[in-house]
Amino acid sequence: MVQTTGTPLRSHRLRPVNTPRRVFVELSKRGTPTAVLSPPSPVRERGTGGEEQRQRETEGETRLSVVAVGEEWRVYDEWWRNPVMRRYVEVVLEGGKHTVLYQDEISGDWFEQTP
Repeated sequence: MVQTTGTPLRSHRLRPVNTPRRVFVELSKRGTPTAVLSPPSPVRERGTGGEEQRQRETEGETRLSVVAVGEEWRVYDEWWRNPVMRRYVEVVLEGGKHTVLYQDEISGDWFEQTP
């Protein structure tokens, strides 16, 4: 039988596995990613003076250089319904983090998706 740790459940920390998150990507003249910039993200909520109003605190933007570029591939799917056109690039960021970046070729937005 597994014993309880006494840690309260935190449903606010649950998230789907491998969900892409929007990032900003710096590109070389050849279109290869050179850096990934993560937008500021909320880190916690706190009440002010016992009021119901909550204030979100955020961390600043994070910039990580790309130290290696691996495979690159494209996916074109669902052209008859809701088209998906994506360019994927596997990269290694400074600090050794392996990640997959993809650009939605319809909107131009970039996303990070940890493999």
